[in-house]
Amino acid sequence: MARYKNMVLFMIALLLLTVREVAVTQIGRMKRKDSEIISLNKKFSIVGLMYLVFLVFWIVLTARNVLKVYHLLKYDYVDSIFQMFNLSYMDNLIEGFFNDNDHVWYFRTYDYMFNLTNGLYWMFFSLNMLLMYFYRGAIGTIIYEEGITDSGNFFKWEKFKEYYCCGPYKKTFKEGTYYKFIFSRPTFFFKDNTLVLNVDSEYKEAVDKAVSVYVQKTEEK
Repeated sequence: MARYKNMVLFMIALLLLTVREVAVTQIGRMKRKDSEIISLNKKFSIVGLMYLVFLVFWIVLTARNVLKVYHLLKYDYVDSIFQMFNLSYMDNLIEGFFNDNDHVWYFRTYDYMFNLTNGLYWMFFSLNMLLMYFYRGAIGTIIYEEGITDSGNFFKWEKFKEYYCCGPYKKTFKEGTYYKFIFSRPTFFFKDNTLVLNVDSEYKEAVDKAVSVYVQKTEEK
């Protein structure tokens, strides 16, 4: 049971980190509410969608594993499908097969438990990550007097050296165009460290006007 406890502790730690990020972001938004200049379009998270696909994949895989072994055990060893999720009972069943030298059933149930716990872990992990990325996308980009919030991350104006605007570019899945606002920050391990905002054409002038007050504008590079 120790391995199950370690897995549960890890999942709780991951959940607490996500809750902490959401709480810190929401508190920051509340504090800066009165200094908001402009709120831009929300974002659809491609990464969040990827984790949604992972979640569905692990749900299907785990369900198939449970049903397959349940149909083998239901007549002699389990009373209901819910008992298949009773980790303590299943561990005792595995130990009983081992003590009886019933190697076929031992390996079947041992393999089942390994796949079940792995499946539950990856389902939880995928669900946690997709909620976090969809949350970040729902926040979108907000320009404040103190700086910019983008996908839940807040950047103070003094962190930027300069910015430039390029475009317009045609949208891929929607009608209309957008511009790229590229903010330069101090290099990180000799690599470019930039923040790129995709801004719909209708907001371009307003964003340019708001940002140029705090950050020096340069020509497109």
